Amino acid sequence: MPHLSRLRRQLLSLPLAAVLPVARGAAMPQTLRLPDPSAYSAHGGFYIEALKLALSKTADREPVPALVHASPDLPRPRLRQMLQDGQLDIIWSTTTPEREAQALPVRFNLLKGTNELRFLLVRTADLPALRSVRSLEALRHFRAGAGTYWSDTQILQANGFAVETTPKFDLLFRMLKAGRFDFIPRTRDEIDAELIQHAELGFAELPGVALQYKQPLYFFVARDKPQLAERLLRGLNLAAADGSFDALFMAQPELRSAWAQLRGYTGLRLQLKALEAEAAASAASR
Repeated sequence: MPHLSRLRRQLLSLPLAAVLPVARGAAMPQTLRLPDPSAYSAHGGFYIEALKLALSKTADREPVPALVHASPDLPRPRLRQMLQDGQLDIIWSTTTPEREAQALPVRFNLLKGTNELRFLLVRTADLPALRSVRSLEALRHFRAGAGTYWSDTQILQANGFAVETTPKFDLLFRMLKAGRFDFIPRTRDEIDAELIQHAELGFAELPGVALQYKQPLYFFVARDKPQLAERLLRGLNLAAADGSFDALFMAQPELRSAWAQLRGYTGLRLQLKALEAEAAASAASR
């Protein structure tokens, strides 16, 4: 029949995607590749559970993708490059303008601002000189120490601090001991643990003073997976709305303590300006 022949020719000329029905969830891969949670960062287990929660909230009866972890000995710059190269699907990280240009940020602050307060790890012998610091101008006379690839480094430099860096985390403490710089800004749980771990090096916390700066921590998704980024944002917002994200967050003792510290800290808070990408995303802070 001529009519059927014409219809057949028209169908054959169409792209395959236009002929076949769209499968629900077809854009979601069956596996998601991400860093090893125990090696990549503090609170790694929490980020994995937050990821699973976001996926479960948007599953539409689809199974949650299997999570495949990268080797635990890969450094952070290498993992970020793997995300750019399509060898990873997701990482979690504090944000910088460069990171947002290289991958898709899921603008939901996973740490709820609990990393905003930074306490100063210093040499005990320097406490008499540092106790008089009551302003950013006074603190800028002292040198900071930080990791080469930390977003903290960019924030400190953007706020006029001289920063000595190293790509090797463990070297920071030896450099502080040797007088290469004068302080390292650390979160509450970090400084508490490091004062115990490095008790023999003669360190102390500068009492009554903390830096405060916005430093949202997001999931970042490979740029060729915008559907995944949208799904994670939708799932996290749903979890925030029904209380399940806060329940997961407060179930982590260190994060619960950091939240109480952020809200209840009575010392001097020296405010730093955020990086441009962070300021633009302030609506995502929770």
